[in-house]
Parts: sequence; C-alpha cells; structure tokens
Amino acid sequence: MTDRVVVIGGGVAGLSAAFDLHRAGVPVTVLEAGDRWGGKIRTSPVGDRPVDAGPDAFLARVPHGRQLCADLGLEGELTTPVAPVPAYVHHHGALHELPEGTMFGVPTDLDVLRTSRLISADGVARAENDLTLGPSRMDPDPSVGAVCRHRLGDEITDILIDPLLGAINASDIDRLSLAAAAPQLAAALSGHESLIRGMAAFRTNNAALGSRDPNQPVFYGLPGGIARIIDRLVEELADADLRLNQPVASLADLDGAAAIICAVPSFAAGAIIRATADNDDPSNPGNRAADTLDAMAYADVSQVVAELPVRGLSRVLDASGILFPRVGGTVMTACTWLSTKWDHYRRPESVLVRLSSGRYGDDRHRELTDADLTRTVLGELAEVIGPVGEPIATRVVRWQHAFPQYTPGHRDRLADTRRLLAEFDPRMSLIGAPYDGIGVPACIHGGRSAARAVLDR
Repeated sequence: MTDRVVVIGGGVAGLSAAFDLHRAGVPVTVLEAGDRWGGKIRTSPVGDRPVDAGPDAFLARVPHGRQLCADLGLEGELTTPVAPVPAYVHHHGALHELPEGTMFGVPTDLDVLRTSRLISADGVARAENDLTLGPSRMDPDPSVGAVCRHRLGDEITDILIDPLLGAINASDIDRLSLAAAAPQLAAALSGHESLIRGMAAFRTNNAALGSRDPNQPVFYGLPGGIARIIDRLVEELADADLRLNQPVASLADLDGAAAIICAVPSFAAGAIIRATADNDDPSNPGNRAADTLDAMAYADVSQVVAELPVRGLSRVLDASGILFPRVGGTVMTACTWLSTKWDHYRRPESVLVRLSSGRYGDDRHRELTDADLTRTVLGELAEVIGPVGEPIATRVVRWQHAFPQYTPGHRDRLADTRRLLAEFDPRMSLIGAPYDGIGVPACIHGGRSAARAVLDR
C-alpha cells in the first residue's frame, strides 16, 4: 500500500474517487467487502429485460451526475422522463394530481391549491398564515416537520410534504433535519419571512423544477439502467487495483497508504475506526468519532417491480407515479409507473410498475415474505386504480440500511466527527450518502471532491 491511495467501498462514491485519482496517474486500490461493484446501484432482470433495482434516475439540476456521464462517454445516451404528469397523490381514496408549482411539497400558489381538491379549504386557510406570520424563531436546526407544521399546518405537511420529502429520504419528517435534508427550504426561510414566498422565488430561479417541459429536465435516466455508470467506471479502472470480497477490519491493514477514502456506511466506518483505536479510552478521538458514526440510524426499504398485462388493467396511469402519505396507512410509500415515466421501458402489451415500501418507523414490509409483500402492494394498487391482473413477472429487492437518517444537528455532528478523525488519522476522509447528501449526484460529488483534496495535497 506504500504511496498508494486506498478507497474502502466500491459504490458510486468510492469508484468516482478512484476514477479521478487513476486518471491523474495516482496509484489507487479499491477494496470492496461484497462480491459486486455499485453498492445500492444495481440492475437485475424482471422477466426478459434489465430493470434498475436501486435508483432509476438522478437529478438534472445539479451537474455532478451528468458530468460523470460525459466523462465516461454516456452523456449522449441520457434520457428524460416522458410522463405528461409528474405524480398523483393518493388521499381519501382518490388520486389527486400533484398541484403545479409545488416545490418539495410546499405550495407556491395557493390559488392552484384551492382548485386541486387535495387540500381542504381549512387547510389552505391555515397555510395562508405563513404569508403574515413573520420570521420563525426555532432551534438552530429544526426538523422539516416542525417548520412546516408551524408555518403551513398539519394538513399540507402530512399530505404534500411528507410523501415528497419524507419518501425521498425514507424518513419521518418530524425527525428529519431541515438543514441537511431540505436545504432549499432552509434557504427560503433565511431569505424570506414566508416559506411560500421563499419557495416561489426558488421556483422562479430554478425553472426546470416546476416545469413540465421535456426540454427542461428534472431527472436523467439511462436505458439499460443506472448501473451502466458503474460498469463504465469499472472498465475505466480495469488496470487499477480493484479487489472484491476484501473487507477492511482496521486501518492497521492499510499501513503505508498515502490517503484513505472511506466510502462505506457509517456503522462500518465506525467499526473500522474503533478496531484501529484498539482501546477502551472514551476520550480517544477515534472512539469518539466512532460513537457518533455508530449512532446514525437507517431505514430499510423494499421494492416490488411487476410487469402487468395491459389487458388485465382497468387503467394505465398517465403519470410517473403515485405518492402515498404516511397518514393513509398503506404499506406502499410510492408507486413508480416505470413504463409511463421512461420511454425505454414501454411495451404495447404490458406495463412496468415499481411499488416501494419502508421508511423510518414503518418496518411492516420486513415482516412479510416476498410473496406476501407482492400480494399486499399489488392489492393496495388495485384499491386505487382498479383490477391490475395477474403479473407476467415480478422481482422483489430488499435493501437493508438503505437510507441514512439525517436527524436535526446532523451537519454539526458530521463536522465534529471529521475534526476528530483529522486528529485520529489525518489520512482518512468520509464520503457517501451517510454524510453529505442522499442521491447519485451527491455521492459522485463527494467522491470526486475527496479525490481532488488528495490531489491538492
């Protein structure tokens, strides 16, 4: 390992870091404990075609995903959703189109909300208080739920904000950090005395987010699956030192490494650090950092993807999917209508749907067998749209520790952890979803930033 950078973890964050280091001529070794590359980015078959088993898209409004695709020669193959409607919200037994102009669940036009029939007149009236409420006096890093309930009321928070921000993070929004998980909302409040007006200004400055114009994409996907990014990274690193089935027990295993980029879940990073500290001294900076890393909670999620015959369906959805608020009590948190959302999944005789379940505080999906989970979520879909027929093919994917939970104070705890690690072993950096952002672009950005920092040193 002498004079070599070691990357622990072979997901998109770790591989992105290794890619930039390798291109710069720096010897790099990537150690992955599992038997495949990609972490939670994976493609596997449903019937006779490959379908994303993790994320099926990445954000277009931040450049990191598209830039990596350009560097890998994939930019020309990027595709955008073609669904005419972004999503429906299921509430009180009916489907309601997500009100136009809604930004992360926050309405920016109350007149549109009044005509949507999704929110009651009392709910809209309660939200109007935000316009005259004045500045919020709250904790330095309150929860998303605390802020939105205070400013907009419970109804909009539960029916609009929870199924959007809560589902994106598989979280309970009442324990989800505003600063870490919803920085757009935090910025809107810091610059305006009204959350609605602040998000309206954000919408104006980020036109693509509120637009249904396909020329202003919100997301990008790849035919064949997002895992093609992983495949290309591994190809580009073919003459680097890539090792599968290579868990790291302690930093002592990496003696002589010039730098160590740790791209693994927080609990795995904590175990490596604690094993390296090798003592029971609670004041040791390594042990103190490990304590914080060990304390981070995670949510497990499950996905059922089903190919359904068109002849057995009572309705083919004209939208990218359906959001299910927690207060509705369904096991399913979201239904993505993949074959309406993406042109590369379309077939005339069948549709492809992804039925997601699981979020922090709701582990009912874990108690069900694959067959029972499939039967449950397809039954819930049938209650919403009518009969769905007998599936042609199904696939169940379960992700343990899928979503790290950014609870209030996350950023301060992370800064303290990194300060302690700099004292414990200055070679080590932490990257990936548990730290600086959930989503493919955030993980790519973290990996490439870590590589840049190593190169700068």
